[in-house]
Amino acid sequence: MEKKPKPNPNSSKQKINQPNRVVANAENQNTQLRKQVTKPQNTTRIVKKRVKKSQGTSISKSRFSELSRFQFYAITVSVVLMILSIFSFSSFLARQNTSKSSQTAESTSSPTIQPIPTPVNIPIPLDTPAGQNQPVAPLSSNPQLLSENNSSQLVYNVTNPPQLINDNPKLKEIVGNLVNYAKEKKLPTDSLSITLIDLNQGAIAAHKQNTPRYPASVAKLFWMVAAQSKLQQRQVPLTAANAVDNDLKVMMFESDNDAASNVIDAITNTRSSEQKLDKAQFTQWKQQRESLNDFFQKAGYKDINISQKTFPLPLHNIKGPAGADEQIRGDNPSNPRRNKITTYQAARLMYEIVKGEAVAPEYQDAMLGLLRRDLGYWQSQPPNPEEFDPVRYLFGEKLPANQVQIYSKAGWTTNSRQEVAYIATNDGKARYILAIFGDDQAYGDSQKSFPQMSRLVFEQMTQ
Repeated sequence: MEKKPKPNPNSSKQKINQPNRVVANAENQNTQLRKQVTKPQNTTRIVKKRVKKSQGTSISKSRFSELSRFQFYAITVSVVLMILSIFSFSSFLARQNTSKSSQTAESTSSPTIQPIPTPVNIPIPLDTPAGQNQPVAPLSSNPQLLSENNSSQLVYNVTNPPQLINDNPKLKEIVGNLVNYAKEKKLPTDSLSITLIDLNQGAIAAHKQNTPRYPASVAKLFWMVAAQSKLQQRQVPLTAANAVDNDLKVMMFESDNDAASNVIDAITNTRSSEQKLDKAQFTQWKQQRESLNDFFQKAGYKDINISQKTFPLPLHNIKGPAGADEQIRGDNPSNPRRNKITTYQAARLMYEIVKGEAVAPEYQDAMLGLLRRDLGYWQSQPPNPEEFDPVRYLFGEKLPANQVQIYSKAGWTTNSRQEVAYIATNDGKARYILAIFGDDQAYGDSQKSFPQMSRLVFEQMTQ
């Protein structure tokens, strides 16, 4: 017979304690889990311990978790890069639109107004064609007065005469030789004035240099300077400035009286006519015409008179002084009031032009250009009494063309001969100004006196 096993008294206790052990084990596992939670660096192990019963599943979940993070990072980076690309492209488009907008604004906006620079007179080009020497239409109120002006307020800029040595023995000897030459040729020395300035030595010598004499066309040298000053001070209307420039060229190169008439009209606002003026009209006309005298007199050119034109005026159809031009000569036809200049005044003005002092330094080249003479040209041309020749029968005729340069203005009538010139050797060893006025018919008739006197000076200045 099979024996029944004896009941174990502890079995009930085991059954009773088993749930407690499960609970204890659970609590133990929970405690271990808490410890693992406090260690984030080993999260994978926590997951494994919590799911002991399914080891394969735990491994699969662990791999899945790692793959998701990798993909997350990749996707995140891609999204960030995409955002950056979109932002960069948007910024580029914005910059393009801004640039176009600014360009459009610049092109459509009103230009900034710049200050108007002070006009500067450009030196007269020597190849400018001569202008038309036509008289300007007069005002209806006064046929010989273009307009009232303030010409008398304008003064020549060089108010102090040059400081020159006047006891140079060499220059005195040269001037004495010229006077002796005139005596030998039976030319009246009382009607002769001479001024000689040595620019290298700063010295001067003279014979009757302060005696006022009729200058003929030498007055055009003074009109040229007055006109340039008026242009520089913008006292000639812009519409007339070009015509004045052209008339200056014709006046100085050809000694043209019509061009000179136009220049005087422009800078004094007067004009010539055969019609006489009443007292009030003539008083105003005379004041404006004599502003030419005031211009130089206020700068130390004592008693100078250059207010009267040179005649005839073929283009104006005026053969001699008429109308107001006759009235200004006075009431004594046998002893009319005429232009008067001294050789010192002519030499001084030439000196100031050469030194770049007259008007302004930038005008020196322009004015010397109008005064320069070609010593070789006249020899190749046949004599033409109808044309003015600035060399023949004058200072330049006997000077060596290959050794010197000459800048001059001459005058001549049947009763006189005048000239002022700056003469310089090419090497600069001799630089001098010579002015000679022969105010007598004997000098007007003599074609050899001025060339020979100039040659004597040149030979002694170059020794």
